[in-house]
Amino acid sequence: MPDLQPAGVRLEREGAIARIVLDRPAARNALDLPMARGLRDAVAAVAADPAVRALLIESSSAHFMVGGDVRRFNALLADGPQACRDEVDQIISAVHEAILGMAALPCPVIGLAGGAVAGFGFSLAMACDLLVAADDARFVLAYSAIGTTPDGGATWHLPRLLGLRRALAVALLNTPIDAPEALALGLACEVVPAAELHAAGQRLAERLAAGPAGAQAGIKRLLRAALDADLPTALAAERASFLTQAVEADFAEGVGAFSARRPPRFGPP
Repeated sequence: MPDLQPAGVRLEREGAIARIVLDRPAARNALDLPMARGLRDAVAAVAADPAVRALLIESSSAHFMVGGDVRRFNALLADGPQACRDEVDQIISAVHEAILGMAALPCPVIGLAGGAVAGFGFSLAMACDLLVAADDARFVLAYSAIGTTPDGGATWHLPRLLGLRRALAVALLNTPIDAPEALALGLACEVVPAAELHAAGQRLAERLAAGPAGAQAGIKRLLRAALDADLPTALAAERASFLTQAVEADFAEGVGAFSARRPPRFGPP
């Protein structure tokens, strides 16, 4: 997978770890159309590379993302609401492809969020499988502050992560959530000093990249499907997945390592 650098997004690869870097620092990664398309294309490129075992999504600067480029929206509105609507439609279409692509990836997706995590930035952070927050991170949905409704999967992820009543409060009141509260609520799995965010994410990605790829893909698939499944369907899916893994080399390695009391050495998917 070659490194890609579309406007506002960098896609890099180091061994089995891919990295999508949000890279529009002068605008605090405010999302515009080129950046939306860059994110979509970067996720698609990761999906096309079966050797990727973990994906990091992070910012090149102190702020993860402040949301949509409101200044761009204001300029478009000068040409009339339809001009703004048409471009917003293209932005949302692109980022929704990215969100669906992230959910479908077999590898774990790890978000690294610091500074402002607002609007679509919050949506993107919630769409990651795991999220590490810097201690200076502040999460706010903020869509209603500009008179609109959320996108990027926020209305799907938020009530599932927080419950309906708390999700409504977050979306309607726009009260910022700091990093310790994000950890307590389950939005983040870890909080680290801002200066250590990149290193913490790298350690987590390396740990996951060394894990059993088939089992991790199955865990991700089963948990996401179970959100909308009844218990018999979930049980049947668990049985089928376990039986599939039982004939794979990683299962034999894991069982053998456990029995021998040594660390497992899992292979490629």
